[in-house]
Amino acid sequence: MGDLWRFLTLMRPRIGWVIAGILTSLLTTAAGIALLGLVGGLVVGGTLVGGAAMTGLVLRGLAVLRGGGRYAEKLSTHQATFRVIADLRVWFFDRAIPLAPAKLGGVRAGDLLSRMVSDIDALDGLYQQILVPTTVALVLAVPVGLILADVAPYVAWLALGALVIAAIVIPAIAEACGRSAGRQQLEHTAELRTATVDQIQGLTDLLANEAEGRHRAKIAEIAGARDRAGLRAAVVAAVSAAGSQALGQGTVVLVVVLGALAIQAGQTDLQSVGIAAFVVLAAFEAVAPLPFAYQMLGRTRAAARRILQIADAAPAVVDPVTRQPMPSSNALELTGIGFRYPGAESAVLEDIDMRIEAGERVALVGPSGSGKSTLISLILRFHDPDSGTVRLGGVDLRSLSLAELHGRIGMLSQTSPILAGTLRDNLAIADPEASDARMAETLEACGLMRFLDGLPSGLDTWLGETGARVSGGQARRIALARVMLKDAPILLLDEPTEGLDAETERALIETLKPLVEERTVLIISHRPAAANLAQRVVRMEAGRFLGSSAPDSGPAETPGSPA
Repeated sequence: MGDLWRFLTLMRPRIGWVIAGILTSLLTTAAGIALLGLVGGLVVGGTLVGGAAMTGLVLRGLAVLRGGGRYAEKLSTHQATFRVIADLRVWFFDRAIPLAPAKLGGVRAGDLLSRMVSDIDALDGLYQQILVPTTVALVLAVPVGLILADVAPYVAWLALGALVIAAIVIPAIAEACGRSAGRQQLEHTAELRTATVDQIQGLTDLLANEAEGRHRAKIAEIAGARDRAGLRAAVVAAVSAAGSQALGQGTVVLVVVLGALAIQAGQTDLQSVGIAAFVVLAAFEAVAPLPFAYQMLGRTRAAARRILQIADAAPAVVDPVTRQPMPSSNALELTGIGFRYPGAESAVLEDIDMRIEAGERVALVGPSGSGKSTLISLILRFHDPDSGTVRLGGVDLRSLSLAELHGRIGMLSQTSPILAGTLRDNLAIADPEASDARMAETLEACGLMRFLDGLPSGLDTWLGETGARVSGGQARRIALARVMLKDAPILLLDEPTEGLDAETERALIETLKPLVEERTVLIISHRPAAANLAQRVVRMEAGRFLGSSAPDSGPAETPGSPA
């Protein structure tokens, strides 16, 4: 229960709504018990609380209180739940951000989405279905016992014992029986979401390789396993609910029988027995949701563990305790760099030395897998090198604020995504305060003015899921416009022409030439055309530098010489 306790403590910022929900539920349940108790007294004859008129007034008051209290209970408990769930999503996102991309690279997008959405949704029962009814049952146990003791002490003990079974024993059995089914239901739901996202994202390749049917069969298999787990959980819920209801009805009958014996013995009167029977009936209604709630506890605990697997992961890099001020120079220097990915057999980079002067443009070329993109991740400090130092303006990156470092750098990655949204949404990622005029100016600089003029709603045109409504060349230019809108003095361009045909590549290179002037630029590519943007070309293979040269010429330095 330690994992769940952590999530209960995260409710602290919403403690007002949390307490309001418990109090309104307590008031509503108490009004319901009192209402049924008075009705029970009237059913067996006679008037209560000072005569028929007063009894009717009290009954109407309790009915109104119960109805209004039920509305207030739903309002407050749902408000508390929605606000807590929203806070949990923000908390989870805040904990996940420092893990990207180093620690999230091995987590599939669908699985991460499932943790953020369905797993956090599964925690809503922790408050509304477990905490609230359990607290109400514990608080009302004493007054219910006192009311029943008015009939006879053994009647009170019998009814309270039955309520303990309904509120604790049956839920515990339901939790034990439903734990495995609930956990499997959650896990299969996460697998189903992941497989569905994979199906959508990879649909083109699946169709091209005639694998769509096999993948669909896999989704059907996972869905079937989830449904079977759900059926087992439903059986447990039905049996536990039936057991609780049967126990409640049986307890009411026993209270009536024992009450009749107490009347014969002169220990009580008929009216008290009527009140007791209806109070027991109302009390069992109050604890009726507990078996189902605790049956789902296994699912809730599994969701909590999945969330904490991400939230408690240690980031690959952290901000320094004592930060150095950002240097004025934009020169980059890598000295003695060595790096090996966790679990890898061999190092990706070995003995790397390179300096890029402020305002200099350098192209790093070489075959795929030679370590070029890893160098960019070290400059962005997504990872720290195992040996050596990366400096900006002579200052070790490990002593700089990550946010300030990233604010100095504009990055065009190999797969800079076009997000599901409008053209304005995609550009605003770089600068939320940018005016329409500045966005249009940037699009024009990136060769997209004709594209913008042709859009039906201009900047507010929907680009589709992952930019499905734009061509590859247009998507690459939009990503470039986003980088340029940031107006960072350092540019890292990782395979800027990747996936483009020769004509589109040439056009994009011409677009880039005026945009990279006066900036510190590192261009990574295995395509020769991109090197024409640079003043110097550094060749790399198998994690080592082979030498540097001017663009369009052979190596000017021998392997192993300083770059």
